[in-house]
Amino acid sequence: MRVELLCTGDELVTGLITDTNSTYLEARLFDLGVKVERVVLVGDVRPDITHALLAAASRADVVVVSGGLGPTSDDFTLECAAAAAGVPMTEDARVLGWLRERYAERGMSPNLNAGQLRMARIPQGSEPVRNPAGSAPLVILTLGRCRLFFLPGVPREYRALLDGEVLPRIRTWLEAEPGRMHRAFRLLRTVGMGESVLDQQVMPLAPSHPRVVFGFRTHAPENHLKLMAEAPSQSEADAALAAAEADCRRVLGASVFGADAEEYAAALLEKLGRAKATLAAAESCTGGLIAQQLTAVPGASSVFIGGAVVYSEKMKTAWVGVPPAVLERHTAVSRETAIAMAEGVRAACGTTYGLSVTGYAGPGGGTPEDPVGTVYCALAGAGMPTRCERITLSGDRDRVRLFAASHTLEMLRQHLLAAAATP
Repeated sequence: MRVELLCTGDELVTGLITDTNSTYLEARLFDLGVKVERVVLVGDVRPDITHALLAAASRADVVVVSGGLGPTSDDFTLECAAAAAGVPMTEDARVLGWLRERYAERGMSPNLNAGQLRMARIPQGSEPVRNPAGSAPLVILTLGRCRLFFLPGVPREYRALLDGEVLPRIRTWLEAEPGRMHRAFRLLRTVGMGESVLDQQVMPLAPSHPRVVFGFRTHAPENHLKLMAEAPSQSEADAALAAAEADCRRVLGASVFGADAEEYAAALLEKLGRAKATLAAAESCTGGLIAQQLTAVPGASSVFIGGAVVYSEKMKTAWVGVPPAVLERHTAVSRETAIAMAEGVRAACGTTYGLSVTGYAGPGGGTPEDPVGTVYCALAGAGMPTRCERITLSGDRDRVRLFAASHTLEMLRQHLLAAAATP
């Protein structure tokens, strides 16, 4: 099955917003063993959208289109679809009823204005599907042998319709394909390993797994290994995938923190919970990124007790107890300060572990001994000597902060792995 994606909107081609819908769909399709053939971005120009629809429909079996279904004058994607199909636009009574119900539920007048009425007009012969998360419906249109799905561009609505309506249809069509190959997929997530190193580690295994395609994806600060097995039966595909995954895990070891949809913070918190441990963090240059990542996970409060953004020397002393003499003698960016921060926040919060990070994120600051990009990360824990690591990071301020937070958390994860493996 050939699948293409088409995203419309001037905001996408002028850099005002980033296209996250395509990456979400690409990942979900890859779970089904489908690799997207092409992604096209088109601005709000009617002839360009019409031409892009016709071109995609001539190549693909399925085209997923996002954007341009709303109530404003620049939402004309469906009008372009009607032009491509050579059919008129018609007001659909079902969509009209859905819109009135939705606005009534929100306490708005059921008497729709001209803009709202636009969302009830769809190409003649197309199929509307109710939007559970918004107003504009999903619209399904057939051009030749190609099925086109038109979805709202709002990510929340897009994902609801994609997961609830589009992907189940695609899965059914895949299963009905005569003589189709069966596929199995696994995404292994690594951290602390560069993309080229990951490639060098696993590609020597590829000849031993001829039914498995090896691929790579960077999602800073992580690097992911994509494994897709293909075979005449599902059991054969599953077996081929399992063998390749086992070999890859063997060579990658503790660098693999999770698989498929498992996120780093959730994996770390789960390990803390299993160890019946608690955590606190003191952050300087990362400005709360560690706490932000951890608290994004529901239930994090059972193990993450709290954190302090101690950006100034005054707050390093006031909130996490860094002795003024340490700051005066060694400066705020130093091994001694990082150790004092980790130990201080652990003592203040009464936790099993304390993490700290302090450094020069740039673009200013730094010293000849510790230039911009220098970061000190520390881990304090019950019954263990406090560890501190000095790292040097390249890139802009955002990259330094992101990788500093990642390295600090990874110090704790590796410690938990080692502790669990110790009899």
